[in-house]
Amino acid sequence: MSISRKTDAEALFQRFPHLRAIDEEWGTRGCRMRLMKLMNDTRGGSRAGFPAEHARTIMLLLLEHDRLYPQYEEDAALPMWGEDHLRRYGR
Repeated sequence: MSISRKTDAEALFQRFPHLRAIDEEWGTRGCRMRLMKLMNDTRGGSRAGFPAEHARTIMLLLLEHDRLYPQYEEDAALPMWGEDHLRRYGR
């Protein structure tokens, strides 16, 4: 499969090989959902987060995916940073 993206994710994939699934799903609703899940804590506070350079790559991938495939942008039903915390704790 030929991936039509400009963001270089090779260092991310070398450090986190399971994230190569992003390339397999690129251009799909599933890819956007995967990227959104990576950018949000979906583990109840137990997610340590990515090193800064890898978090930046994930964000760049998400932005590029949204630019190329805007039809999936509206599908994101995940809470943005902090919204889940606010909903859980009522603040």
